[in-house]
Amino acid sequence: MPKVSADYVIRKKNAILEAALSVCKVKPLYEVTMRDIIKASGVSQGGIYRYYSDLDEILVEIINQANANADYKKNVDVIIENSGAPKETLEKLFTFLGKYIQENLSTVGKIHFELTILLANNPERQMKILPNITENESGQYLVERIFNTIHEGITLGDFHPAVPLEDLLIFIMTSIDGIVRDVVLQKCYHMFQHEEQALFDEIRLMNTLCKSVQSLLGCK
Repeated sequence: MPKVSADYVIRKKNAILEAALSVCKVKPLYEVTMRDIIKASGVSQGGIYRYYSDLDEILVEIINQANANADYKKNVDVIIENSGAPKETLEKLFTFLGKYIQENLSTVGKIHFELTILLANNPERQMKILPNITENESGQYLVERIFNTIHEGITLGDFHPAVPLEDLLIFIMTSIDGIVRDVVLQKCYHMFQHEEQALFDEIRLMNTLCKSVQSLLGCK
């Protein structure tokens, strides 16, 4: 293979990722093959394997690239550093999560949803893919920061939990998962779109969840 510049490699890999993303938007993830991506990208079979070893590596790269563009951890840290009381910090963290879902749903929401089902039925791929997805670390980081904020509020006497903290953690995590799932089903699969039913608003839903959490924490 002739020697090429680093910029050429980056452009080529990005072109492959864009083609792969376009395929994943219109085809169920469990049906996507390397042949589909080769056809969409216009890169030869030999050429594509110079940049990516297999389909799983491409899927990881698509998700990680979207996460990197969002500056997830950096934004969370800025919120923590510039917030006042724990109650305000919680409000800003949940609002950030709602905006993040809204802005990134169209690119990776469908992939995330279908990836969960795919990996549940393929444990060997789960062990290969999940450890390499940085967004999993980001999601855990946000939940940790939320709980650090709750602990801080309890220490300061601002929060007086009405339920055990373990139950509150499970409530927060399952509620977030449920919001993401239903928003993806509605906006990516066009479910729940009866005339009398409005489109889900991720930011409002997260703000409602925040108010519920604050209520359980005894906030005034």
